[in-house]
Amino acid sequence: MTSPEDKNYDEIVRLEERLRELRTSASTPRETEALREAGLEIALAVREVGAMLVNVGWEQTFPTRSSAEDNASGRGT
Repeated sequence: MTSPEDKNYDEIVRLEERLRELRTSASTPRETEALREAGLEIALAVREVGAMLVNVGWEQTFPTRSSAEDNASGRGT
């Protein structure tokens, strides 16, 4: 099973290749629109990867306490 990061990376690579193909042969309005759509999809995928990295950073900055620590300090349920 692939991770979400791997899935997004593969999608970015696929879209970049498609974008390159479209740029080399863009001649109709539809192809120009396809370029815009591919660019938007790349931007969204990059944003998702960035959000994942931010979440990982926050998780590493503020590690969660284990339930045993919470219970020992009187904060458990």
